[in-house]
Amino acid sequence: MTVETPPAGSPSLAGYEGLAVLALRGMATELRSRGIEAREDGARGVVHTGPEARPRDAVLRPHRGDLWWWMRWPCRDGTPTSPTGVPLTPVERTSDAVRRIVGVMTAVEDG
Repeated sequence: MTVETPPAGSPSLAGYEGLAVLALRGMATELRSRGIEAREDGARGVVHTGPEARPRDAVLRPHRGDLWWWMRWPCRDGTPTSPTGVPLTPVERTSDAVRRIVGVMTAVEDG
């Protein structure tokens, strides 16, 4: 299976500006409604989730001609995170991405 990887750093969201702003705001709002801390970073196309000490990033990136939500994890024991992250869903399915994020964060908390 071939998986496209989102570009590192600040992506080019040119052509998606309005959609990206709405998607970031929607993701953050829905996470907060489920009790998850969420901080929007519109300049980088990221919603930082969870406590600042252990953030997980929901990253909005172009993928296969559309915008997709990706999940990136923090460093562990000095090992950098995967530069690619894990694809979650197309931007139109933000609620599905939120369910997956909440599920992962709950599993991590439960240990």
